[in-house]
Amino acid sequence: SGLDQSDTDVDDSGILRGHEELHRGLAAIPAVAARTELTEPAGVKRVTVHDDHGTHDIVDYAERLRTRITEAEETVAAREEEAYERHLLGELAGHLSRQISEARELIDAMNSVLGEVTTSQGLGVRLEWTLAPDADEDIHAVVPLLERPAEERTRVETTRLRDALRRCIEAIRRLDPTATGSAQLRAALDYRSWFAFTVYVTDAAHPERERRLTHRTALSQGEQRVIAYLVLFAAAAAQFSALAVHAPQTPRLILLDDAFAKVDEPTHGRLLGMLVELDLDFMLTSERVWGCFPNVPKLNIYECLRDPAEPGIATLHFTWDGKRRRLNGV
Repeated sequence: SGLDQSDTDVDDSGILRGHEELHRGLAAIPAVAARTELTEPAGVKRVTVHDDHGTHDIVDYAERLRTRITEAEETVAAREEEAYERHLLGELAGHLSRQISEARELIDAMNSVLGEVTTSQGLGVRLEWTLAPDADEDIHAVVPLLERPAEERTRVETTRLRDALRRCIEAIRRLDPTATGSAQLRAALDYRSWFAFTVYVTDAAHPERERRLTHRTALSQGEQRVIAYLVLFAAAAAQFSALAVHAPQTPRLILLDDAFAKVDEPTHGRLLGMLVELDLDFMLTSERVWGCFPNVPKLNIYECLRDPAEPGIATLHFTWDGKRRRLNGV
């Protein structure tokens, strides 16, 4: 009695139109295999539906359709969930596993290179690539599970991996709900954000003494810059070596703008010698570095001269053969 009830009047023509629309709609879906019938027992119009399961009152048939639609939607959702899990635990997990493995191999290669080069004071560098201090428990769970081949994971481990990856994705969705699904997935599964580099300074005279490089590490400004160059050169060499496995013709070329600024001249030769030792070609610009050192076997040098009163720039071309610098013909 507390509900307002309103009746909608439907005339005969409205019933006929509705019946015809229903009949056409069902006929357009052969898989339904249903037909309608309009009768008028005792002066009351009645619509019934006949299908493979018998005869149904229109109200009952509508309810059956709603139930079947709900079941179909649930089936589709379940299949999508299965496909998503297969993609997450198969292709994506496999890709992550390979990327992390290749990154570790690259770090090992960098350390191998770094182990062979030191500064004139005997200082060297060693790198560590480990889980970041702020990595949460899900990341700590995911990484060791990814390192195990999929066929060797137990069902419990697979479930743990799936749940942990899902939580990583959900965390990103909460942070940026407006981002596209693919962007959220990329952010959540960006393994680079899971790890952090730690740089250790080594001493050839005291191998047991390693110092973690921080802003408090007792190094001169020049030593800090040399250490930074060591890491960059080793990273470039290791990266080029990794690329050469699949593309042997990959150039091993680096570009240095204002090279070796605030580094003393004797160290210039040591740094250039490191590039030679690492088999790296280079192009550099500098106001004072000529690069003519005995450990550099060959150079093309272009000195650019400019008169403020005149338009244009004059260029002098020199060559270095490891022993002498020569001015080429102008």
